[in-house]
Amino acid sequence: MNELALHFLAKKGIMVIRDVEREDIEFISKTIKAIPVSHIDHLSADKLGTSELIEESVLSDDSKVLKVTGTKSKETITIFMRGSNQLVIEEADRSIHDALCVIRSLIKNRALICGGGAPEIEISQKLIEWSRTLKGPQQIVVRAYAEALEIIPETLAENSGLDTIKVYFVIDLGCY
Repeated sequence: MNELALHFLAKKGIMVIRDVEREDIEFISKTIKAIPVSHIDHLSADKLGTSELIEESVLSDDSKVLKVTGTKSKETITIFMRGSNQLVIEEADRSIHDALCVIRSLIKNRALICGGGAPEIEISQKLIEWSRTLKGPQQIVVRAYAEALEIIPETLAENSGLDTIKVYFVIDLGCY
């Protein structure tokens, strides 16, 4: 694209973005509802996208980011992640991916269950109640299984750095 073509496009209020990475073309096109054009001869009004503002922002480390705001598309969003090294960024990326998967699952299934061992404790309590109605070896087996389920919240608490003695105190006495 030469300078004369850029001049005429700018006069008509059409912004041209050059040197776009190939993997970013689809994202930008989807965001502004545009159809990519490889040559100016193929440019037509139906292939143009719109947004309220497109600007190039410079970050504190002198890297540049193209910021697109005020689009009609509600299908795309960008999350910028910055970290001290690549490992931190990759871990943040995995965490955000996990969170988005949880949100997607909630939207699809419309169901939510508590975490942190709460379902296991509930099942354990119900099994203990049921075991009281049983006799002989069945009662021992069901009770042992119920007590085994109580290990799961303890393990979760221990793995997250909590004091398991205090956690057991809260579970056993029902203190909240």
